[in-house]
Amino acid sequence: MPSLEVMIFNNKVNLSYKENEKDRLIKAIEILNDNWRKYSNLHGKVSDIKIASLISLELQDSINDLKKKIEYKKNNLPVQTNKEKQLETKIDKLKEELSLSEKHLEELNNELIKIKENLIKYKNE
Repeated sequence: MPSLEVMIFNNKVNLSYKENEKDRLIKAIEILNDNWRKYSNLHGKVSDIKIASLISLELQDSINDLKKKIEYKKNNLPVQTNKEKQLETKIDKLKEELSLSEKHLEELNNELIKIKENLIKYKNE
């Protein structure tokens, strides 16, 4: 597994990662460090763990908001109207009719080919 030495909250950290997740890891580190800089006014006034805790709380709150939005969207997807169901049923019936018509045309075409072959055969005799 590859590893990457990065700065997180002004501390060097050596992280192992899956090759296909390097970009996600770097983006997550950028977000953490952006949040760290946002609380720069607290550096030296409170402990780093308190700042990290504030960042964690803020990120967790964002995650919860996103989960709520996703759940809301799942629960509020538009319900298919009766008219839409009727139209879908009609489309399905028309597709069946089209398929039957195509089969019938294929049969007629095969019969015409046989008639043509017989006419040619009769003519050549």
